[in-house]
Amino acid sequence: MNPTPSLNTDAPAPPPWRLGRWTFAVLLVVCAAAWALMRPPELKRLIATKTKLPVVAVTKATRTNLARTLKFDAEFRPFQDIDLHAHVAGFVQQMNVDVGTKVKLGQVVAVIEIPEFKEEIERANAVRTRAAGDVPRAEEEVRRAELEVSKTDAGIRRAEAAHAEARMTYERLAAVAKTQPGLVAQQELDVAQARERTTSAQVEEAKAAQAAARAAVAVARTGIIAAKDAVAVADADIHRLQAKLAFTKITAPFDGMITKRFADVGDLIRGGLSPSAPAVPIARLVTVDRLRLVFPVSSSYVARVKAGQTVEFNVSELNRTFTGTVARVSGEVDMATRSMEVQVDVMNPDGMLIPGMFASVTLTLDRRDKVIAVPIAAVSRTGKPNLLVVLKDGTLEQRSVKLGLETAAKVEITSGLAEGELVFIGSRSQAKLGQQVEPKLVETLTAE
Repeated sequence: MNPTPSLNTDAPAPPPWRLGRWTFAVLLVVCAAAWALMRPPELKRLIATKTKLPVVAVTKATRTNLARTLKFDAEFRPFQDIDLHAHVAGFVQQMNVDVGTKVKLGQVVAVIEIPEFKEEIERANAVRTRAAGDVPRAEEEVRRAELEVSKTDAGIRRAEAAHAEARMTYERLAAVAKTQPGLVAQQELDVAQARERTTSAQVEEAKAAQAAARAAVAVARTGIIAAKDAVAVADADIHRLQAKLAFTKITAPFDGMITKRFADVGDLIRGGLSPSAPAVPIARLVTVDRLRLVFPVSSSYVARVKAGQTVEFNVSELNRTFTGTVARVSGEVDMATRSMEVQVDVMNPDGMLIPGMFASVTLTLDRRDKVIAVPIAAVSRTGKPNLLVVLKDGTLEQRSVKLGLETAAKVEITSGLAEGELVFIGSRSQAKLGQQVEPKLVETLTAE
């Protein structure tokens, strides 16, 4: 059997210096921990730098101009575009223009020849001359008839005077014969009575002559009216032919350019006013110093488009961008395309723009100036909109924000973010809230 060991109470105690060494080590660790918790932020940042902090991409929140725009494909069209027609039928006698000719208002484009037109004018002039010659003859007839009326007036007065004298003589002789029978011979009484009747008949004859003379005056005056009516009819025919003569000259109704020519000298042209024959144009005239820029706007945005809005349009063929104003909207959505036509008037004094060219129109729907904005990628829309901000000490902090106008690349921050703060724009799976990071500026906001 092994003997049971016995306690040696007489063993010597550990030396005092060994207990002091362990106590000193514990105190040293405690002091180091307390000092680390109480060190200043600058020292923390220095230590973190020495420990190689993760680098994150950030952008600085600055004020910028934001605009929400739409782009449309547009086409230039002439402000005015017409086909010039002949009002009368005939042959082309002159053709004064060709394709590309610039014309002014009132300039003669072509002249139409009507073979029978000269004869019609000569005939109308002859009728007018003859009718005009009938007027003085009719007036002379009136004067002669009126003179005859004057003569009959004098004849009536003489006849009435002779009749009055004959009647007085007869009545006196009749009275004497009645009061003193046998004093006046019967033959003398009969002669007086016959003379009274004769003068009475002469009075009636003079009155009839006067009536005939007055009728002749009326007829002569009717002849004047007929002659003057004939002159008026002839004048109307001449005026009609003169108007027809004006129609033989086809003039430009406005300044423009000839873009097509449909007739040559000697071609037979049918009158455009004839309902039985189709109209044949002479040439096509368009405006070139003023154009219409036409583009369709989707029905989703028609309520946002008004006359007077400013637009920008780029012409790729010229590599130039222009500014214009919406001049008019059709006010009706096409049921086939579900779009509304919008027009912009474009002045083109140098002829640089050509009808038929295409352009890209940028229409501004909303605009905000001098607002704080960040890239859309920096905003998280999980729950309430928020973003990560890198504080001055490098710590990541989540910040709730309110959003305003949003464009294709940026969004307005109306509250929750101050100008100049650094916003985290990387993947959030690589970031932890409260983590210290090293920010690297990768984007500076500029005006849109």
